[in-house]
Parts: sequence; structure tokens; C-alpha cells
Amino acid sequence: MELKRKIRYTGQTGTSLIELMMASFVLTVGVLGCAVLIPIAIGTNSKNRQQSNSTVIAQMAIEKITSASAGGAATLTITDCAGAAHTINITGSTAGTGATVLSSGSIDFSLAQGSSGAPAGYYMSFTSCGTSGRQSTYDVRWNIQTPSSYVSLVTVSAKMKGSGTNQILFSLPVTIRSLVGGN
Repeated sequence: MELKRKIRYTGQTGTSLIELMMASFVLTVGVLGCAVLIPIAIGTNSKNRQQSNSTVIAQMAIEKITSASAGGAATLTITDCAGAAHTINITGSTAGTGATVLSSGSIDFSLAQGSSGAPAGYYMSFTSCGTSGRQSTYDVRWNIQTPSSYVSLVTVSAKMKGSGTNQILFSLPVTIRSLVGGN
């Protein structure tokens, strides 16, 4: 006599093709979602580096201008990492001398260097050197206003030269203002 075994199928013996397709779809959506974030993260990192460099360069220029003695020379010199010497004019006026200051208090970068809105001696193209011989050039402009013989308002602004308008990839100009007391 033969023994007959009954085999019961419960319907849960393995992964169905539909379950596999759903899992693949969920994985694909997750990977594509992460892939979209990678260029944004790279752009934001670049923008933050530009912003940091602009801040350091503007701070260096304002420190150089504010460290000059009141009765000293009318010009100073800053040398960048490429060896270029830049002349900084520190003569001010009651209305303000140098780059055009907008009503917002920031420097107007829409005017060309050397124009009446950015006269010679009140701007420089400062080269910043990075690792592996990388260089970036920054447009630095300043304005010096002397409302009285006892105080000067120095406004310095810097931005990466040739930067576009995409705010994910490029930073806005950095503007630093400082009041300087005189003798």
C-alpha cells in the first residue's frame, strides 16, 4: 500500500514577481532621489567656499585700510598670492569716495571696474591661491566716507569674479562696513 501525502499550498512559498517589481520601484525612487541631491550638495559646497573666501578677502582689505594712520600716506599696497601688487587708495570725502554704494549699503558691482562707479584705486582683482595650484580671482571694491574729520565709514565688498547668477552655485557679494576714529 502506498502512502499518499497531501501537500498543502498556502500561497506564501516565495516572493512573487509583483512584490519584486514593487521593491525594485521603491529602490529606484530612493536612489534617484539621492542622485538629485548630490549636485545640489556640490554646488552648495562651492558657494560656501566662495562666500568664505570673499569674507576673508574683504576682511583683509578693511583691516589694511583701517590700520592706516590718519595722517599717513593716501595709498597702501596689498600683494596677492600671484605676486600682483594692488594699490589701495584710502582718501575719503563727505559724500564718499570710491565704488558706488547702493541704498541697501552694499557696493554696486553692475558698474565696470575703472568706471566712475568704481574708480581706479578703489577696486582690485585679487587672486586667491588654493590647493594644487588652483587660483580664483575676486572683485574687491571699497568706498570711504568721512562725515567728519574724526570718523570714517569704510565699506568693502568682495565677490568671485565671473560668478553667475545661480544662487545654488554662486554666492552673493560679501559687504563689510567699519567705522574708524581719527585724530
